[in-house]
This record gives sequence, structure tokens and C-alpha cells, in this order.
Amino acid sequence: GIDGMDPEVLAHQIAASRAPNLARLADLGGFQSLGTSIPPQSPVAWSNFTTGMNPGGHGLFDFLALDRQTMTPYMSAVRVERTMDLGTYEIGDYRLPLIVEETKLLRDGKAFWEVLDANGVTTRMFRVPANYPPVATEHGKSLSGMGTPDMLGSSGTFSYFTNDPKIAAGNVSGGAVKRVVPRNGVAKATLDGPVNIFRVGTPTSGAKFEIELAEDGSGVKISLGEQSINLKVGEWSGWMVADFELLPIVIELQGIVRFYLQQLDPYIKLYASPVNLDPRNPAGPIATPAEYAFELAEHAGPFYTQEMPEDTKALSAEMLSPEEFLDQSGLVLGERRKLLEYELGQFNQETGDSFMFFYVSSMDLRNHMMGRQIDDGHPYHDADTSERLKLSMQTTYQEIDEIVGYVLDNMGDDDELVVMSDHGFASFRYQVNLNTWLEQNGYLVLEDAAKRDEYQWLDGIDWEKTKAFAIGLNSLYLNVKGREPNGIVEPAEREALAREISAKLGKWEDESNGTLIVTQPLVREDAYTGVNVEKAPDVLVGYAPDYRASWATTSGEIPDELIEINNYEWSGDHCMDSTAVPGVLLSTRPLKSEAADLRDLSVSILDFFGIGPDAQMEGKVVF
Repeated sequence: GIDGMDPEVLAHQIAASRAPNLARLADLGGFQSLGTSIPPQSPVAWSNFTTGMNPGGHGLFDFLALDRQTMTPYMSAVRVERTMDLGTYEIGDYRLPLIVEETKLLRDGKAFWEVLDANGVTTRMFRVPANYPPVATEHGKSLSGMGTPDMLGSSGTFSYFTNDPKIAAGNVSGGAVKRVVPRNGVAKATLDGPVNIFRVGTPTSGAKFEIELAEDGSGVKISLGEQSINLKVGEWSGWMVADFELLPIVIELQGIVRFYLQQLDPYIKLYASPVNLDPRNPAGPIATPAEYAFELAEHAGPFYTQEMPEDTKALSAEMLSPEEFLDQSGLVLGERRKLLEYELGQFNQETGDSFMFFYVSSMDLRNHMMGRQIDDGHPYHDADTSERLKLSMQTTYQEIDEIVGYVLDNMGDDDELVVMSDHGFASFRYQVNLNTWLEQNGYLVLEDAAKRDEYQWLDGIDWEKTKAFAIGLNSLYLNVKGREPNGIVEPAEREALAREISAKLGKWEDESNGTLIVTQPLVREDAYTGVNVEKAPDVLVGYAPDYRASWATTSGEIPDELIEINNYEWSGDHCMDSTAVPGVLLSTRPLKSEAADLRDLSVSILDFFGIGPDAQMEGKVVF
């Protein structure tokens, strides 16, 4: 699974003789576009692949879902739920919470590898997205992917240590800037860990470390626990263990962290990765069986376990440069290469029927962050962009091609290889403020328009006058009586209103150039089937390439302007019209010429082993 590989770009790379191994694979069995999900968001798309169902069946519609009772958003694929609460007892500075919480995967439906396992096929599932906690099977192994948190319980929070007075200490988007003060050549610092539920006030736990400056100014020595490493400017460390003590002697959680020494003169600038769950001793359910994560780390070394390991947030916060981001992404891809080589070696030792899935994130996340670098028509493109950045995605395709070549050269004679992606990519040049469009068209009303800049997460909306609102990347909701707490739209009028809004969105043009902004507006009844259709947003908004929901829209804000330039590092995307960003399908086994989509792959995998589809599955056989 190569997240974000685009069929048009791949065809160009093959034609230019820059992807010989992918060309070899295409010649063996075939190469075609692969239909993605509606909307083409990663957790939605990979869930289509996993279950063979559309979102109306598996129940994931957007990165963000909306709790319609409280009108608050939450991450759609995973949620922590309290299953027991007998109160909390305090003893001095400590507290004993008699609480049981469970991390639940919210995707409905059976994963195709559960069906494989039940029919005697051995499975190894490496980081399937939207599979946290990982689905357990009797005989298979699985490591969780997208959805896996870091040690803070976040999707990845970096730290940046500096004594530069021009950089303010405090939280930044996706990270924290921490002030360090060298004394006698040594600066003391702390890595933040999980909240300590066993201390009164539930403070954040921490792992202390020291930064010792070399006398000649050439580098630093970092001491963390019993470990020490020397770093020169521009160097990345290997993984170091960070221990977080919650209860003395009794409870200690273990994470891993990498450092990058960005600068020493005139000021210290030290980046620390998000503290990842240590696969050798994870403080969370990242593998089934649990020892599978240890097995991988024992043979290939410790590795990133957080859901999206390339640190897009540090680049967005300008704590890493685009070049440094590519370096960090290279570390991730290097780890993945080692893990793949180990996994393929294990797969080749299997006897009987066996299936292996292996996931690579680098192409997707580099596409997101290199969009403005490779698109000279992007309004945020720099005229002096370096050649490395301009060619970064071409280089990425070549790196993936090498990996595919390794697999082709090392697979067994009776094996078949499928390379697929969940979606393609497009440039993200303009931000669309969907709530502002709803306001200007009379569907949304603010309590005080003069305070619009203060409102976030749907605050400040006059619900007694509002019929529709948006939150998330492609989701538009109606304010329905009896469903939303202050609904005003009669249930019998809901679908007609959804169709009215959908039709108007389909005619919305960018006044600056006459381009249609929304080319795939769909009411949920036309997009989905299944038991979860009523949980879906009322309208799915598929934007034209170059356009996407604004960052303000994703967090339920209502700015003044309808369209804004996207001046963020996150400048490539796929959360658009699904027909504009299909995925890729290549195979050593001959492919049928008819159109295929993600749901077909689960059915086709089962069929390869002579197993019929599960009753939920909607796909057809593509081989």
C-alpha cells in the first residue's frame, strides 16, 4: 500500500524511464487507475479497502466526526470510552482512580484479513490505516497504523528547545517551544510525557535530560536517563529511550525519541521528535499479538509508531525547513525499508496460504508538504525553490520504485504482488470557506457577525436561525429538528434542503477566474448505502482540483472571505472530487480492463485464495 501514489504522475514516470520496476510490474499483469472513496480521505478510503464496503456501511465519513448531541467534533476512527468509574481516592500527593477506559476502533464491519484468518490463511498486516487498536485474529499478526497516538495521546507533538530570544516559548500548532538556559556549558530540559493520573492535579509527566555544549562549539552531548549521544550541527540522533515515572517503582511508561541539532551559533536550536510508543515495550495496544511489535523492533531496530511519522507539523510551524523535513522523512522511509525486508523474509518462510500487507506513508506526506515546491503555479511557490525541492516527488517515486524492485527480486515463484494506493493527489492552491458561503446564501446566521474572528468549533452560531453548517474536510450538516440539539429543519424537509444546497454548490464559481469550485456535491442518499447512512453528513462536498476546505472550515469557523490563498506548507491534497484523485493499481496477476475501486480489492484478495466474499462486501474480482 503506497499511500498517495497518483496514476497520472506514475504514468509520466514510467514514460520517462524513471520507474523501471513499476514498469516491469505493469508489464507482468497490468496498471490502471483505482477508484477511491467518497470523500477521498485516508481513513475513509482505507476503510473501504479493509471492509469492502462504502462509508454508509463501515461508518467513517471524514477525519472528524460530529457528536450531534453535544455538537462537538471528535476523531472519527478511534475514541476512548469510559467503561467503569468508581471514583478517585487521594492519599497525600497521590490519587488512585478506580476508572477503566477502553480505546475503541469505531469502524464497523469485518476486516478482510479476519475472513482470511478464519479460512486458514496466515496474515501479516503492517500498519493498515484506520486499524487502531489493531483487529485481533487467531493466527495472524497486525501492527496499527493511522490512528496510533504518541506518548501524549496526540497525533504527534514535537518539542523544540532553544535560547533564541526571538522565538517565543509556548505551544505552537503541533508542538511546543521550550526555553533552555545554558549554565557552565550545560542546559537542562524536559520532554513532556503522558498526563500522570496518579498525582493530585494530574500534572504532565516528564523525562529530564541534559544538553552539554562541546568546548569547541562543534556539537552537543545529550544525556537522557542512562544514555548519552554526541550530535554535531545538522545531525540526527538514533532512537533514545525516555522513561516517564507515574508511580515511583510501580508504574513507569517507556517511549522513544529522536533529536536533531539544527543550530548552535548564535543560539541553541534542538528539535525533538514526538515521543513515540516504544515498540519493544509499548504503552498502548499497537500490535496483535502484543509481542509482534517487539519482534519487528528486535530484528529491524526501534521505529516510528505514531500514526503519521513524517513531521508535517514541525514544517508547518517553521521549526523544520522543507529540506530538513525531507531528511526526517528519509529516516522514516529508511526504517520502512528495513522492516519490509524483514517482513518479506518472514513471509517467504511461510508454508501454505499466506498474505502480507505492507504500508508506506512517505509519498502521501511528502505530496502534502511539497505541493507548493513542485507546483510553479501555486500562489505560495517560491521563485528560488531549490532543485531538490522541485524534484522531491520525482525522487520519491524513484525511491518507491527501488523498493518495488526489491520485492519483485525477492518474492517466491508462487507469489503474486499487488501495488496499490488509496487515492492520488492534486495541488491545493486555494482555501474555501464553506461556512462563509452558507452564511452568504442565508443558510447560516451568526449571533454577532462582528465577533466572527473569535468563534471556533461552531461557536457563535445562532442555531435558532441556522439551517446548515460545516465542520471537517468534506462534510456539510443540516440543523435538523430532533437530531441536532437546537434543530430547526423539519425531518421531512431534510433531503429536499440537502438537494437544494447541493445544486447551488455545483454552480458556485470562483469570481476571480470563473472556475467551478465544487465539482462533486452529493447528498448522502446518492453517495452511500448501508446501515450507517443516517450517521453521514447530509451533503458531501467534493472540491475541484486546486481547491479544498479551508483550515477555518475544518474547525467550524466563519471568516469574512469566501476564497483565500493557501499560504501554508501543507499545499498538496486529495480531499476533493473523488473522480479527480483516483488511486493506483498494479499487479503481477493479469487485471481485468474494467474500472476497479478500493472495495474490489478485499473481494479479489479473498477470491485469490478461493474464499467467497463476506456478506457485507460490495466489490467484484479485478484479477
